Amino acid sequence: MLKKVITLELYDALTKVGFDNIYEVRLRAGLPISIVSAGQVYYLSANGLTYNKNKALCVDKKAIEDIIYKASEFSIYSIAEELKQGFVVLNNGVRIGVAGNVITENGKIGTITNFSSLNIRIPHIIRGTCLPVFDYLMDKQGVFNTLIISPPGQGKTTFLRDFAFQLSEKNFFYNVLVIDERGEIAGKDNALSVGECCDVLAFSTKQIGFLQGIRAMNPDIIITDELGQEEDFLALKNAASCGVKVVASIHGASIDNLKDKPYFNLIKSSFQRYVCLNPSGKAGQILGVYDQNFNPLKEWIGA
Repeated sequence: MLKKVITLELYDALTKVGFDNIYEVRLRAGLPISIVSAGQVYYLSANGLTYNKNKALCVDKKAIEDIIYKASEFSIYSIAEELKQGFVVLNNGVRIGVAGNVITENGKIGTITNFSSLNIRIPHIIRGTCLPVFDYLMDKQGVFNTLIISPPGQGKTTFLRDFAFQLSEKNFFYNVLVIDERGEIAGKDNALSVGECCDVLAFSTKQIGFLQGIRAMNPDIIITDELGQEEDFLALKNAASCGVKVVASIHGASIDNLKDKPYFNLIKSSFQRYVCLNPSGKAGQILGVYDQNFNPLKEWIGA
């Protein structure tokens, strides 16, 4: 799908790097293209990765606008609601974050125009990511309410996707509802395959997703990505009080950083497990798993 929206020159250069090795591609009008690969930032040359800025490929403003136009399947109107969120999602789960001129309506983003930068995030299906801690996240009574913690781009979504898949793979007959607000966990039409026991509620806010999802689908477990707003935490707290288990993620550098986050006090009593991903390792690498009191159950020294 990405091949259909970017230039042939850019696609060929990315192919030389290998899409399995690429997590982010940043395009800025008139500036060198940068790549996040294996937790490191590089420039992109015609021959692949480079540290030499002078060899880096560049894109102009028109190329950036063309990418968004093609991503919309030649109808900007069709992606108007996505642009209000600041991104466009392709069918295979690739998310294109957009920067430019923001037009507000009643204090909220109405749309974005005059596109100047793109952040292309490439999802990865890495089976087994969650397995080192899988047995710590459940007991005979079922799955523990679990929060996955890491900075952006370190594999939280990859972990959640794999956890959903492993529940099916291991024949746990839970009804799992994936609230996929940005279309990154399952991709459009479940293109990223989150497992046979999963129902996907895509492009819904967490507030609506938790409320309607519980009513309509009667889930045993809800999996969702990137808690952030106060409303997200309140929706999660309500779900936990209804007896629905929740596995979610949040941006954070460490357990200590998590404790200082706004609104965390609203839901800290709801979680029995915390999983920290390694902020300096490859995406999805686990640093430790902790109980409800933040005591380590297992840590990987030097992970």
